[in-house]
Formats: sequence, C-alpha cells, structure tokens
Amino acid sequence: MMEITHNTSRDTTDSGFPEDLAVEPAFMLFFSIHLHGAFTGFTRQSAGIAPLPPRQLEDYDTQFARFETQLLGKTFVETHRITRWPLGRIALDNLPGDTPAYADVYLICHTSGAALWEIWLPAPAQPFDTFRWIGWLDPDARDGLIERLWRVLGPVNKEITGKPAWSGLYFPVTVLRAPDHPLTTILERHRTNLVHLLFLDHSARPLKPRLVDEELSHDYCTREGGLTLLARRSGLDLHGREDLAGDMHDTGLPPKSVMPFLLTIELLLIERAVLVHLYQQLSRSMPGSVDELLALKQEVLDALEEYYGTITKATRFSDAVTIEGERLFGLGDLYEGVIDRLDTVSFAITTRYQKRMTLLQFWLTIVFGATEIGFIASGIAAWYYRTNLGAVLGWTMGASLLSGLVLVLLLRGKIE
Repeated sequence: MMEITHNTSRDTTDSGFPEDLAVEPAFMLFFSIHLHGAFTGFTRQSAGIAPLPPRQLEDYDTQFARFETQLLGKTFVETHRITRWPLGRIALDNLPGDTPAYADVYLICHTSGAALWEIWLPAPAQPFDTFRWIGWLDPDARDGLIERLWRVLGPVNKEITGKPAWSGLYFPVTVLRAPDHPLTTILERHRTNLVHLLFLDHSARPLKPRLVDEELSHDYCTREGGLTLLARRSGLDLHGREDLAGDMHDTGLPPKSVMPFLLTIELLLIERAVLVHLYQQLSRSMPGSVDELLALKQEVLDALEEYYGTITKATRFSDAVTIEGERLFGLGDLYEGVIDRLDTVSFAITTRYQKRMTLLQFWLTIVFGATEIGFIASGIAAWYYRTNLGAVLGWTMGASLLSGLVLVLLLRGKIE
C-alpha cells in the first residue's frame, strides 16, 4: 500500500488560518516518448487496463477535437499530423480515499514518431494540501502513484518504443477548482504553497516573498477568478468559484477552462520531443550517399513544420504561454542545435556532390586524353604499317593505355 505521509505542521496556511479550504484537484501527466515504428492503433487489451467508458471516451474526443479546431485551425487538424489514440483506464486500488481512483490514458502521436502519454487523474474533493499532491506527482516516490501507473503502462510502452519507461520529459499539470471560495481567498491563504506546488518542491522551508510574488505575477489566465502558471517542471491551473459556471469536472473530463492550457503544453512537449529526436538523429551518424543525405534533410524539414509556424507561430492562441514554454523547455537552443547540424548535412551534401563531379571530370579527362593520344598513335602506325591492321590496332591500344596510365599518375595527386 502506498505510504502518503501527512505532516500536521504543514496543515496551517501561510496566514495562520486553519486548513478548511476544500478544492477539487486533478492532474494531467505528460510523458515524452518516441515510437520505433509507424503506429496504427492498439491491437489488444493490455493487462491491468480496462476499456474507457464509451460515453466518456466520446465526450473526451469531442472536447479535444473542438478545442483543437478552434486553436489550430480546421486545415491543420485535417492533415492529421497529430493523432490521439485511447489506451484505456488504469484502476488505482488500495489507496487512501482522497487519492485518484483511476487514470485515463491516451497516446498522442506526431507524424515524426514523437509521442506523448497523456494521463488524466481526477481526485475527489479534499482539503487544500499542496505537499500531499507534490508527493503524488513525484516520479521517484517508492510505491507512489507514478510508479504504480508505470507498472501497468510499462509493458505497453516497451511494445511501441522498445523501452519499459518514458525516454523524454515528464511534465505534470495540476488542475485545481475551488467551488466554494474566490481566488483571492485561496491566494491569501496559500500563495506560498502554490509556488511550492508549481516547483514540485518537497521542502517545507519557506520561500522568499519576492520569489513568490514574482512567480504569481506570471499569470497567463485571461479570465477573472483564474490563475495559470508555468514553470520548468510543471504547470498549474487554478480557478475560484467566480469562474466555474459549467466548468466542473464531475464528468471525469478535464474542465473546459483548462483545455487551451493543456493543448498548448501538449504541443510544446511534442515540439520538444521532435527537436530532441532530430538533434540525436543528426548527431549519431551521417548517411553514406547523397541520396540518403537529401532524404534525411527532407525528413528534418518536414518534422520541423510545427516549429516553422504551422502550430506555434501562425496559429498560436497565447503568445505569452508559448514564448515562456519555449524558453523553459529550451526549445530555442534545441532548434539552433538542429539547424546547425542540418547545415552540416547541407555542407556534406554539397561536398560529396562536388567530389562526385570532380571524380567524374577526372575520369572523363583520362578517357578523352587517352583516346586522343590513341588516335594520334593510330595515324602514325597506319603510315608505317599500311597493310598490317593488327600492328596498327596494337599501337593504338598500347598508346591509349600507356597515356591513360601516365595521366592517372600525373593527375591523381592533384585530385587527392
């Protein structure tokens, strides 16, 4: 059974109020992976994974499709560069009552082979306790939520990637809804704890007020009563009672108000996974032929389509979140690294093409030079041996071969 410690010294709020503020927490976990082949869907039901309820699956797909169309545009969605595959539901049994009871798992695939496990974990209403939630989100916690999920998910991941665990970035987003309290009350009582949660900081040592104020000032939510924060290790979306009409997740689906944020994070993580794969691919080895080099360059340019503007530039719905996400995830540096290596590929293509043309010119020079000398020798031989055709041909071929050998010896050093 998973041990979840509860330190009573953390149960009081920043301002000394008793811990009586109830919220409805939920979590979206993203695990970055790379598929080792074309993916066309799950072919069998895996052990420990039950089918998703049909109605919920339909509502989930409809909700994501509607927001993707609104944010990315119908044209891009119809290209199917990104596809969403439902895997199923993992039951989380024998855990305390306030822990998520199940996890709904989806696989998000990009045409380049980059992919994300997207796992939705709704939890029941409970007292506000950021350190409890940080423990749940800890991937290294022994017998914790993440470890339990991957006991079931690991065999599926190995089947489609060749590895028993995720190979890229792990990024959780915490979704908090407080139906009985306004945002101002939550911030008054828990401003420091919210930053602890954003940083996934287990330590109870207080943070500097200046740091807390700075992090809370980076609020990307455009709605009154909402707070959306983004850090290098996680994201946080919090809404008080003033912005919850028709937004609760009692249906088991992510709240509508968090969908733009989730989709932006999803796209940024896919973009990062694409760049990391391209960087590694271009760094490992260089193809041997010009045709292979050209094919590799075309593959890289196609995979970079999102970065060039299809998603994150031309149709971005939130410049602030996207720009900050690109900075936090190091996408700019990754992009520059990929471009540098792509320039290396371009240089290799040009160099090998020039070498091929130089060799072709070398052999053409040898052939035409030797042939010309052979013609001269045949003319001289025909004058001496008017009736001996064999002698004429012998002189012609001998002169051609000898002159060709001499030309090779003379020009080879120049070529090398």
